[in-house]
Amino acid sequence: MRLSTSAPPKCIATGLPELGVGITYSPAIEPVIERHPNLFDVVEFEPQTTWIETRGEPEPYRVADPVMEHIVQLPGSKLVHSIGVPVGGTARPEQAQLALLGRAVARLNSPWVSEHLSFNSTSGFKTGFFLPPRQTSEGVETAVLSIRDLQEGLTVPIAIETGVNYLQPRSDEMPDGAFVAAVAEAADCGILLDLHNIFANALNGRQSVDEFLAQIPLDRVWEIHLAGGFEMDGYWLDAHSGAIPDPLFEISKRVAPTLPNLKAIIFEIFPSFVPVAGLDTIRAQIEKLHELWELRGKTSGERLPVRFQKSFKANDCAPPMVWERALGALVIDQPPNDEIAHELAADPGVGVLTRLVYEFRASMIVGALRLTARLLMLALGAELFRAILQDFASKTPPQPFASSEAEAFADYLMALGLKVPRLAKVLEFDRATLATLIDGQPRIVDFDIDPLPMLRALAEGRLTDIPGEPGEYEIEITPTTAALN
Repeated sequence: MRLSTSAPPKCIATGLPELGVGITYSPAIEPVIERHPNLFDVVEFEPQTTWIETRGEPEPYRVADPVMEHIVQLPGSKLVHSIGVPVGGTARPEQAQLALLGRAVARLNSPWVSEHLSFNSTSGFKTGFFLPPRQTSEGVETAVLSIRDLQEGLTVPIAIETGVNYLQPRSDEMPDGAFVAAVAEAADCGILLDLHNIFANALNGRQSVDEFLAQIPLDRVWEIHLAGGFEMDGYWLDAHSGAIPDPLFEISKRVAPTLPNLKAIIFEIFPSFVPVAGLDTIRAQIEKLHELWELRGKTSGERLPVRFQKSFKANDCAPPMVWERALGALVIDQPPNDEIAHELAADPGVGVLTRLVYEFRASMIVGALRLTARLLMLALGAELFRAILQDFASKTPPQPFASSEAEAFADYLMALGLKVPRLAKVLEFDRATLATLIDGQPRIVDFDIDPLPMLRALAEGRLTDIPGEPGEYEIEITPTTAALN
């Protein structure tokens, strides 16, 4: 593989606006934005969270435009953070997604777009999770080609996000910082420095934070991400679960002054952790980031002296495409079938990734088939429901969107023939809701009892002791009610 000799688009850091401090958007954090709008200079938006895969032509995705219009009205500037076309693998960005990203950039007036230096797709299947790319010279070339696709398809500069990597360092790969530097410089793009990812990598036995920073071009860092995490099975997870760890914030205070082109600092928290962390904690984190913002660019942005440099010789049996198939198959619980897969299977980090892939898939199913999932958990118990989800995951490859994952699980569930009262009707109701979200067409679901007592009870997380009155009943599902469900 050889890169084109034509010059890539110029990296225009000096022309980018200083946006300030903000947060990654989810409906769960809106109360804190409403109460403290002056704290939020910028809101970062992940467009793919509002896309539904239609599995049809001519439009492969349905976009929730009202959500986009709502984002426009929120305080502060807006940034587009893509989570659907990662640039670390051999699968090139999908043109349909690039077109929708372009729409989001234009509507939100986003000055740049960030995307992950990872992969989530192989030549044969989806992985269901962002995975670490092959960190070799050929891996650099592979990433640059995908970044060029984004640069050509969008009208704004591109920044690559530094990823989390639960695998142990390999002697046949470049160190993390050297790989990021090589990609950013060859593609002439910016860097989204996710400091929690780098912090997690260091805690999990990869490159230290100082060694990583010594190897990357600090003047290419336009944006910082910070978040919380927690320990699981001896690993520190990039969980976006709450407050920034104190040691990480101290590191951030050392790093921010060395970044001459820092334009934004973003706090990340997953919606499911917002009730656990609490809105007051989120507000306090944003206030701390304002302190950090005031430290930016106080010292030189030149690279720190490199205190660690490691030579490597790439393993010929594991070019990027082979690496992706091997690692991707392992994390979706498939047995190793080649030399590099057997090597990777011995890495305990693969087990962590396998568990994270399963948890991510399960959360998509539970979110998309909300009432069905609650009925199964209440009727069968959490342990048996988890076993059903694990069996599904072992037999069915991941899907990139929750709607597609939920449809595959619904087919699997019907084939099981579980003897759970009213399961078929609740599943039919959930599937009709999903179908209406996908195509915007209203649907009617028929019931032979009054369904409201049962559906209300499930919505509240309980089973009803009062059966509905027998008769002929129907519920009409419209695009508005489907979105509310």
